[in-house]
Amino acid sequence: MLPAAYRSSIFLVSGTPAPLPAAFAIVTACNPMDRPTSDVDNRSADDALRRELERQALPHFRATGCSPDLVHREPGWAILLPKPAALALAQRFGQRAIWWIEHDALFLISCLDGAEEFVDRFSARIRQPPTAPSDENLELNK
Repeated sequence: MLPAAYRSSIFLVSGTPAPLPAAFAIVTACNPMDRPTSDVDNRSADDALRRELERQALPHFRATGCSPDLVHREPGWAILLPKPAALALAQRFGQRAIWWIEHDALFLISCLDGAEEFVDRFSARIRQPPTAPSDENLELNK
């Protein structure tokens, strides 16, 4: 069972194409298996994920998963790739789950067993960042 806190997540997005793609995944490299990790280690993992996306030439844009009060934030990437490839990528980075968005439906998918759960409309969970922060200024675990 995935932590209940996942189901209340909202997303800060930047660099989004308009309109949004019909289907994409949101994957993070931060806090593997929900273990709190240092900002330095999270930034390094996020950078490694970004480099992997660039190496594979996968279209992507920033999508940071947050608690509703914005206190906890995990930078991630919205990535255009098939669902099985997204799960495999998240598993490589030690993640418990991914978000899958298809035609505005937001699904939470376990990396452990592939179980999917509909959560909400993605558009209902998007928030624009208050400013357009650079990757260097993202707060990872506040």
